[in-house]
Amino acid sequence: MRPRFRDVGLTFGKLEPGERNLLSDVEGVRVGHVTIVSNEPTIVRTGVTVIVPSEEIFEKPLSAACSVLNGFGKSIGLMQIEELGQIETPIVLTNTLSVGYAFQGVVELVKTKKKFRTLNPVVGECNDGFLNDILYPAVKPEHVVEAYEKASEVFELGSVGAGTGTGMVSFGFKGGIGSASRKLKDGHVLSALVLANFGSFDDLTILGKRACEHVKSGVVKKSEGSIVIVLATDVPLDSRQLKRVARHSFLALGMLGSAGHHGSGDVCIAFSTKEGHVRDEKELFDELFRAAVESVYEAICDALFCAETVDGFCGRVEAMPIDWLLNGGR
Repeated sequence: MRPRFRDVGLTFGKLEPGERNLLSDVEGVRVGHVTIVSNEPTIVRTGVTVIVPSEEIFEKPLSAACSVLNGFGKSIGLMQIEELGQIETPIVLTNTLSVGYAFQGVVELVKTKKKFRTLNPVVGECNDGFLNDILYPAVKPEHVVEAYEKASEVFELGSVGAGTGTGMVSFGFKGGIGSASRKLKDGHVLSALVLANFGSFDDLTILGKRACEHVKSGVVKKSEGSIVIVLATDVPLDSRQLKRVARHSFLALGMLGSAGHHGSGDVCIAFSTKEGHVRDEKELFDELFRAAVESVYEAICDALFCAETVDGFCGRVEAMPIDWLLNGGR
């Protein structure tokens, strides 16, 4: 894993990051990866990432919401989140054509935790067809269980798990998993994790500097693509309030230069680890909205900074160079 955005002295926003500057800065949240890389019987560059919202998620659902900027996606479980305002399983991220296997993996996992006759697994996806032979069923249900068992408060970013090779290309460079967090007043935290696979190279703008004026693209690729955003907070918010925060997360995409595209699947899933809800007070929600934008912006930067060059099914995707940002970019 290459150095993170802040490791090289760069910062963004007004709010301070949490202790680890990861999704897991919200107490109880853990993340696990399974990375699948093989050249036989075909080129495989894919994986699974599992977000565990709490140890009690199997018995005690959490308030949740989802928001969709552009719906060219194949996620599972969003309809019931929209209807009931809850999640009852870990959130799994993987490639587009492995969504069904991931669904079954959640079923197999929850079977070991409790008895049930219905379940709403939540699975998000991005298409990895450039670096991964996506038609080959490399992801298996047992990989979901394995990623869950590996879940930890400290986890890798970049070309790992669901962000492995998986064709996760952002703004013409290798994308993947990124994460960041922001401290709120009264000791609360809001944090983000992204699976970044979106954006056109010509648009990429970080800290006010346009990449195309300084470096060459890492791959020839259409500008369509997708991003899955997961937001976590320990502020007690209900589903309606979480949806308000989730909608604001997409502002970060525009601040990095993306205008969105017809063929993109841009989804945000947000949850709170605390029961109840607060009053819709201006000061608090302005801070929550800012935290969502800042943490998603930096998480996407971390995905670009940490991802490494990957050779795959249709060619090579280069890691984004960072030298162009180190002089005067703050």
